[in-house]
Amino acid sequence: MPDNFQRREIGKEIYLSKISDPRFKTNLISINFFTPLSEETASENAVVSHYLSKCSRKYPTYALMNNKLSAMYSTRLSGDVLQFGDTQALSFGINYIDGKYALDNEKMDIEAVEMITDCLFDPLEEKGKFDEKLIKREKQSVIDDIESEINNKQSYASIKAAEIMYKGEPYALDILGTVKKAKEVTAESSYKAYLRMLKHCRVEIICSGVSDFEEVKKKLICTFSKLEREDIFPCRTEVSPLKQLLAKVRETMNVVQSNMIVGFKTDCQNSSAMILMNEIFGGTPTSKLFSNVREKMSLCYSCFSSFNWLKGALSVRCGVEKEKIEPAYEEILNQLELMKKGEFSEEDIANAKMYRRNYLKTFYDNLNAMAAWYMSRIYSDDLASPEEMMKRDEKITKEDIIKAAQSVKLDTFYVLTSDDNSQPTQSK
Repeated sequence: MPDNFQRREIGKEIYLSKISDPRFKTNLISINFFTPLSEETASENAVVSHYLSKCSRKYPTYALMNNKLSAMYSTRLSGDVLQFGDTQALSFGINYIDGKYALDNEKMDIEAVEMITDCLFDPLEEKGKFDEKLIKREKQSVIDDIESEINNKQSYASIKAAEIMYKGEPYALDILGTVKKAKEVTAESSYKAYLRMLKHCRVEIICSGVSDFEEVKKKLICTFSKLEREDIFPCRTEVSPLKQLLAKVRETMNVVQSNMIVGFKTDCQNSSAMILMNEIFGGTPTSKLFSNVREKMSLCYSCFSSFNWLKGALSVRCGVEKEKIEPAYEEILNQLELMKKGEFSEEDIANAKMYRRNYLKTFYDNLNAMAAWYMSRIYSDDLASPEEMMKRDEKITKEDIIKAAQSVKLDTFYVLTSDDNSQPTQSK
């Protein structure tokens, strides 16, 4: 555990973590409620997260809330749903200036923690339901976000491919749920979802910044101690199993550019080796996919890969002309075979490690990024700092990367295109 990171349990499955960083003049309080990702509750939780961050009994309108936040040196209060593998998190955060930099040395820690706890523990509610008008507005906002995904063909293709690649797993679900379920949300049902969140969700709180957060800790311990909590939801993520047969799906739509996604699964336990393998294969502008499939062979407009270390899955996304779908698909598989044979250089490894170092350093750039990093590490039960991850990466050898590549198996092929002329074949 890094020296600037502290974590303790302050209640039944309620954890408070503190990240000290004197470089900043601001602070962040992030409160996250973990629940299994489910089609039945995903949309409802999304609506609740938006609603709770926009009003409270003390500030019952958006205007009053915004005026108060503006008076607090443009403090930002937000609510959203996040995804950690098969888990959904209702996440609430408040970013605010540290008191020592306020004009009159106001106690900004106290003001900030009171603002966010007012929203979470004294919401705008009456007779067992939330405000009808505001819930209707937030519900429509979630519906609009879901429906807008089809207008972004890359986003739509990614969602459809995930449904196929992770069929039967929570990870196949959209983090916002479905339009059908969102339309079913009511002022009464959303309030019940809120009570469920308080009673049954594991809570992870992260305080990050220059403050010592002593006043914040006192307030949070006092507030959370009043909750009745039981039957805490188990939140875990299972590695996605490899399909026995390659799943191949073509979908037609009025698109100019086809979108192809090739999914792979791995049982490799060395995440650093898999991450570096992905960087060399398709994760950087100097990768094998970019250099060969896109640049040398001109088979596509874009081609890159990403590795989901929680699910043990690697995906290649490709923007391609419809007549080049099959050759691009075959060349992607060919480049993977070359990786498995070790046909990459020490320079490729050095470039991948450099790219990875630069990426990890970005988590030190702002408080929200640092909090997001540690939230993911807490969820995976591996409290390594970005610096510690860099050290792990440096120990990875070419043999480690080859072994990681050899563990990668073809699982899913999905293409969104304008016609049905090209049909990819399974590689030998």
